[in-house]
Amino acid sequence: MSASGSEPQGEAFVEHEERETAMPYDKGGVPIYVAVLWVGFIVAYVTVMALLALPDLRAWLKQP
Repeated sequence: MSASGSEPQGEAFVEHEERETAMPYDKGGVPIYVAVLWVGFIVAYVTVMALLALPDLRAWLKQP
């Protein structure tokens, strides 16, 4: 890489607020399959914790 290749070509960039910067993005959001996977994971997690942890917790709390 040469020193002359790293210098900007043409006019230097000057930042200003004259007009709105165009952002080429859509409205965004989460794809439906990702949302369904997350909801399924959360439901499965809560179900497994309820089936596995609650009986042990109840037995632990009943100890005199």
